[in-house]
Amino acid sequence: MPTFTPAHLGKWESLFTDLVDGDVSALTEEGTWMLGEKPGLVCVFEESEPLFIEASTNIAKTLQCYIKGGSECEFRTMVGVVEMGASLKNAAQRAKSGPLAERITKRVAKFRYRVSPAPLKLLPQLADAFNVVADTRYAGPSALANRALDALPQ
Repeated sequence: MPTFTPAHLGKWESLFTDLVDGDVSALTEEGTWMLGEKPGLVCVFEESEPLFIEASTNIAKTLQCYIKGGSECEFRTMVGVVEMGASLKNAAQRAKSGPLAERITKRVAKFRYRVSPAPLKLLPQLADAFNVVADTRYAGPSALANRALDALPQ
């Protein structure tokens, strides 16, 4: 598999660098209270490793979903699948409420995040490209390849 670097992002390299190398905040309600209904990119970290990059039309709502659950959230689903061995088929439902959701909430409380503004029209494309370059644990090419291999019939 080819190795992608920030240089592959061209004019978006500085935005990527700012997102993954800047100061991070705790992924808790106390750490997110000041955010408003703004669009942008959200990057979640464990220590200094990027776990997930997502495009968000409402950063505050997205982070609250990460923290509390209650509605379907791709990030919480991936935490359940990758960290806790949940089945990809039912992980989205189980990550919303119940015992798995409680375990995910405890795990998420240990993560940190960083947000960055980006053009609204390009949010999904930027998030996808940034996940590839950062090779994030939940959405990067290595994670996708591992899920594809795990899904093969025995």
